[in-house]
Amino acid sequence: MIVYFALIGLALAVLAKGGDLFVDSSLVIGRVLRVPRFVIGGTLVSLATTMPELVVSTVASAVGDSGIALGNAVGSCICNVGLIVGMVAFLNPVHVERRSLIKRAAWMVAAGVLVVIFTWDRTLERPLAAVLLGLAFAYLIWDFLAIRRQRDDAPALEGPIELKRAIVLFGLGLVLIVGGSWLLVKYGQLLALSLGLPSVIIGLSIVAIGTSLPELVTGVAAARKGVPDLSLGNILGANVLNLFLIVGWAGSVSPLTLTRFTQVYSYGWLGIFFAAFIGLAFRTGSFYRGGGVLLLFLYVLYVTGMAFFPVFVSDF
Repeated sequence: MIVYFALIGLALAVLAKGGDLFVDSSLVIGRVLRVPRFVIGGTLVSLATTMPELVVSTVASAVGDSGIALGNAVGSCICNVGLIVGMVAFLNPVHVERRSLIKRAAWMVAAGVLVVIFTWDRTLERPLAAVLLGLAFAYLIWDFLAIRRQRDDAPALEGPIELKRAIVLFGLGLVLIVGGSWLLVKYGQLLALSLGLPSVIIGLSIVAIGTSLPELVTGVAAARKGVPDLSLGNILGANVLNLFLIVGWAGSVSPLTLTRFTQVYSYGWLGIFFAAFIGLAFRTGSFYRGGGVLLLFLYVLYVTGMAFFPVFVSDF
């Protein structure tokens, strides 16, 4: 137990340092490329922070564990909105350009709806998984074009040397975040398995939270540095990639089979969190402390509800 706690403490320290490097380097890259922070968060940062989910879901799918493969992706989306957006908004109100927010939120909602439709019979076969993958690439192309349109006309504040240094620090920050996340996920999984929890519960809770740690660390660091819009862009981009890229890739590796619990409970809560996100942001494009408290409260209810999993098993 002492060794476990020591490793968890080390992982948290590594994550904190990685988060600082990640945010600082992202800001420099955005300034050099003359791209708004919200857009950088939704592209470069979100691609990087979804790597843990991609690795975990791919490995789980390869060994035939659909519970972790799908639960990790869906649970990460729920964690991103409930825990991370909630915490960031509680720490520092988030204000972004409303039109950009709505466009990216539309992609996120569309991804959620399509995953639910494609798995309505509680399976995801390779052809439909390939469609999700294609939509992931369509999103990335749309994102690239959006970056070209939204580049600021102002001159860059940093030059090539600063950009190279920022890219190196970005990579180092990513390595630290992924490494720290891996430590926490590994020992969290061992703990959950020793308690005899089903894999879908592990995927929706411990693994989902663990693989969302890059987004969480980035979000807290961004809020602390007064740039929470970077985190919000990251969350929206990460959720789109979780549902299109990660679910699609996992289903392409091996067809996925859902439990009734996943379909009813996790999909139901995914809809609730997406609706809460849209409702809070639609009018002004802003998230205030009250909205953050609401999202955190909903996330507590979601996690608490998973304790009643045996009841769902007996009902369904």
